[in-house]
This record gives sequence, C-alpha cells and structure tokens, in this order.
Amino acid sequence: MPLTAQERIALKSLPKRIQRSTDGALEGVVHDVRKLHHWIDNSTDVEANMALLPIFYTHLDPAVIPDQPLPTDDVQKIIMLAKLSLMSIVQMCASVRGVLNESLADKVITDALVRRWDTLFPWLQFMYRHFLPFPPRRDSPNGFDICDVDAVFITTRALSQMAISVAGQHLIQTNIAVQHFIAKIWLYIGKLKDEDLLRHDASFRHDRREGVNDEMTGHVRRITVGIITTCMGALPAPSALPTLHNLLDAMGGYEPFVVSVLRYIRWFGRKIGNMNNRTTPNYGPVTAMLGFVDALSVSVRFLSLVSIMDATCQEELILHGAPSDVVTALLQTWPVLTGMRVNPSTETSTADRCTTILEDTFDYIDVILRQSEACIPALCQVLDAGFIQLVLQAGFRCPQMASGVLKLIPRFLMYHQVLHHFQKAMDRFADGMARLGPHTKKDDEVQQSWLIVQKVARQILNICRKTSPLPFYEQKCANSECPYDNNERPHYRCCGCFVARYCSRGCQKKDWKSRHRTACPVLHSAGGFDGSKHIRGSLPLIMLVETFNYSLYADRIQEAMEQARKDYPEDTERLVLQTDLSSYPVTFSARPVQQYADKFDPRFDPAMLKELRGLPGKHIMMALKLKAGREECVVLSPRVGLTLAFQWPAAKEEEAGNIDYSWMGRAAYSIARF
Repeated sequence: MPLTAQERIALKSLPKRIQRSTDGALEGVVHDVRKLHHWIDNSTDVEANMALLPIFYTHLDPAVIPDQPLPTDDVQKIIMLAKLSLMSIVQMCASVRGVLNESLADKVITDALVRRWDTLFPWLQFMYRHFLPFPPRRDSPNGFDICDVDAVFITTRALSQMAISVAGQHLIQTNIAVQHFIAKIWLYIGKLKDEDLLRHDASFRHDRREGVNDEMTGHVRRITVGIITTCMGALPAPSALPTLHNLLDAMGGYEPFVVSVLRYIRWFGRKIGNMNNRTTPNYGPVTAMLGFVDALSVSVRFLSLVSIMDATCQEELILHGAPSDVVTALLQTWPVLTGMRVNPSTETSTADRCTTILEDTFDYIDVILRQSEACIPALCQVLDAGFIQLVLQAGFRCPQMASGVLKLIPRFLMYHQVLHHFQKAMDRFADGMARLGPHTKKDDEVQQSWLIVQKVARQILNICRKTSPLPFYEQKCANSECPYDNNERPHYRCCGCFVARYCSRGCQKKDWKSRHRTACPVLHSAGGFDGSKHIRGSLPLIMLVETFNYSLYADRIQEAMEQARKDYPEDTERLVLQTDLSSYPVTFSARPVQQYADKFDPRFDPAMLKELRGLPGKHIMMALKLKAGREECVVLSPRVGLTLAFQWPAAKEEEAGNIDYSWMGRAAYSIARF
C-alpha cells in the first residue's frame, strides 16, 4: 500500500539518520526495517514513531501472507519484514502509556491498532498457526529467524494493547473471531512450562544470557489473564454469556477451559510463594510480586464472574478443585505479602493489593456457597485447604466479608461430610495458627463470627456422638424380619425414596407389603423432593439437630404457632411447623399444609402423621428448610420419616428422654476439643 503525500511529509520531519533508512524500508530492505525497529524500541518521541507507522503497515498486506512458511528467499523475507513490523507496532503502542496522558494514549493506540485491525489480525493468526506449535520447538523453523517466544511476544502484546484501549475493548467483546483467537492463546500459554518460555529468552535480557527470567514468564501469563478478562467485561452482564460460550467453544468445552484457569491460579500462587528469598532480574522483587498478586486477584475475580454466569462452568470448577486451589494460592501468597519489606512509597500499594485479593477470594467462596448446586463439596474443599486459618490470619483486612463467609458455615454443619471435614480442619487449627501466628491480627467482628461458628460446631459435634457417619439404614436391610442384621452393604435400594436398602429382592417385596408402601413417600419427602444425597446420607444427624433445636427454642416455637393461628384462623388444625436450618440463628414459622402441596412427594398423605407429630401443639406435621444446593429446599421432618419407616427412635422413648441409639451405632468421630 503506497504512502500518501501527508505521510511522506511526516517522514521528512524525522532525524536525517532515520530518513536514510526509511527509503530502504519502503523498498523492503530487511536491514533498514530492523534499524527502524531499534529506533522505535529506544525512542520516546511519539510523533516520530507515529510517522513511521505507515512504513510498517506496508509490510503487513494480508494479500501477501503465504499459505505455508516455505524456506524460500521470498517467503523468508516477507515473514521477517512482518515480524519486525509487528514488533515495532506493539512496542510503539506500549511506550505511549508512560509518555502521554490516558486519553491521548488511548487515541494513539486506537489509531495504530484498532482501526487497522483488519490488516494486523491475519498476521497474528498466521504467527499462531505456524510458529506456536505444541509442544514448543527447541529451535526456530528451518531458514526463519523467528521462534515461539517471538510469536508469543507479538500476539500477547498486541492483544494486551488492544485490551487497554476503549475501542479495543469494544472490539474484543463483540468480535467472535478475536474471542476465539484469544481463547487459543490463553489455552496455549496455560499449557507451557517455565522452561518453554525461557529457552530463547536471551534476546530479551540485558545481559544476553539464557536462564530463569520471571519478567518473561510472569509477564506473559499476567497480560494473558488481563486479555481474557477483558473479553468478559467487568460485571456479570447477560451480554457476556455469549462471549463465555464463544471462549468455551474455541477451547473445546468446559474441561479444557477449567483446567487452564486453574493452571494460571496455581502458577501465580506457587510463584509468589517462592519469592520470599529471591530477587527477580530486570524487575525488582517487589514490582514482580505485586504484578503477580494483581494477576492472581484478576484470575480469582474471573472465577467468580464465570461462576455467576454459567452454572455448568461453576460445577466443573468445583469438580476440578477450584475452591481448594484458590485458598491454597492465598495461603502461599499471604506470608510473602506481609513479610516482604517494602519502601514507604509502595507500602500503601501493597496494603491495597492485600485487601483486594482477599476480597476477591472471599467473594468467590461466598458465590459458590450461596449459588452452587455443589456447595457442600465446595465447602469441604475450602476447609481442607485451610480456609479457617486464612480467615483468622488475614480477615482483619476485610472483616465484613470474612465474617459473612464464616457465618455461612453453620448452615452446613448438620451434614456428616461437612462435619467430618470441619473436624479435620480444627485438628490442624492449633498447628496452623502457630505457624501463621507472626502474621495474624485479630479483628473483633471476625472473632465474634468465629465464636458463633465454634458454638454451633460444639453443639452439633456433641450431638454427633450419638450417630455414625454411615447411617444405620445404609448398613442394615430395611426389612425388619431379615435375619442378616450385620449385612454392611445391601445390594438393592428403593427407587422411590432412595433411602431404604435391602439385601435381596425378596426382602424388598416383603417390606413393601408390610410397611414400606406407606413409608416410601414419607421418606422421599424427608430426603428432599430432588433427592439430595447429602440430605439422605445425614437424616439421623439432621433429626437429632432438629430435636435439639426443639428443646432449646420451645418458647420460639410457641410464638410461631400463636402467630400462625392469628394469620390463618381457618387452618389452625392444619398447620405445619417449619424449622429453618438454612440460616443462623434458627428460626421457626407455621403455615397451612396446603402450602406444602408441591414440596413433598405427591403420594404423601399428611393425614397419616397425626399421631406422629411428636410435639404438643396444633400442628399436624413438621418440616425443615435446609441448604444443600443452589436453592434452599423444604423437606418433611426426618424424625417423622425415620419413625414411620424404621421405628427409629421409638416415639415414646424419645418423648421420655430415654432414646435407644443402638440402631445408629456408636460414634465414629473423635470429637475435637476446642
């Protein structure tokens, strides 16, 4: 593409030694183009650099892009000129940020990149296709002075400058082809090992020596995180959902996307944790650390964003251990952030970053505990990873968010799985706090929230001594006449309630005729209409927690019943007492039974429970509100279901306070003393 008269006039304003190279560069002399590239690399004269821009674009004509990088003189020359031109353009855009104010720099980048994207983008795609193989090559392709690190440098820096510009952000968020390209680059760099980016890095170092260079490895990953975050925007807007699906399509589905995201998080956490006693060449330890912290914070924020927008992606992240990886990365990062000596000029910046990364982490955990179907496995993961230590160690930076997440834990403690992981976390509590003690500060709000969690945990752990992690109905044939009491794993499960198990089809038929025909819809209603395995596996413990709250809050139950009789005077004989265990403190309410028509098994008849309500008062049955997934679920009282189906425990013995717990087995937990 020939230069215009105005562009030629601008070239004449350049220094004479540069003008001597412009004529050769226009004619395609590689040596002269390389001279101009070195000028751009060392110049801060934005006007002069912009004058050279048309020369570089003359060598980026999409029409001359070869189909294959053949080792011929003509193809080698075209690709070499394109490489130098691309590197010069992205270097010029990167240099204006420190020279011009924000609005002028944005205008320069828009003119240099965004408005000429149709010319630039085909060359970036060519670089990716032919010079970024996986696994990376040790040497450059035959006859070409371009390696995989050159291609990574060109593609990532071009996209990062686009992401800085307002017009570039709009293009990235609306152009499907660009989003697919970004997804491929993100996936490629996520798969690379450190040595893959370090093999050819001597040309990027001032001392021209090969070796470890965190500036290259960390910078590439950091800007790649920023680029893909730009695709999604800052907020979980509905318009960002198609963008997420475009990224998923380009990466090949949910699993490659999730695995790549977690690779970045683990890499940043590990790299920051290893920086305690290291200096970073050409970067400075503090600057490099803060850059990695920013990238880790953005990565965690990205997890929250995609978790809110796509439920499947949220579940895949939990399945692959995202909650555990996030907490582990923070525990690796925090001692470095608080233990590194910084100058007074950077102290405020470091403190702000500490607060930001903690807020992003607590926000992600809050999202998955409130909105995920897999909230129980997610909580188990964060407890195993050391979440309690993290909150008590660093929660003073953002006490409101830390306290809010802590207060979510009690709603899950009536599940055996959560209680087991919580106990293991408490077993590590003393050792962990001793190790993290020098960096720990107390906050009254966080401490008060922790005392609440401890109080609830003590109560439930004491109750848990009366039951086994494996419920009795998982260990014994449900047929009361079956002689095989010690059969540990019956082979047949009722497909109606998903609770009762049998050692043979004969036992199942006998029990169905004798009592299970009636008990099946009751058990199905007690286990959750959607059949939550966590509720079904913890029915005895939930029942004991329910009974404990009945005895502890008898006055509140009375108040709830009196209020219900005022609100529903025509249904005083058909009230259902509902206990809300999905929040803390526990609350009680009562409503007419007809409001629960869609909550329980349609085969269920409340009339059969008049004699099993177990508590004085004019209510015909009891219900519980539990948190076991994305939404709270209302279930029939487990005490009613277990009594009707298994005669456990006997109603009269329970009312007399003389409960026979032999059906449940003895405690399998060694209760931690707080």
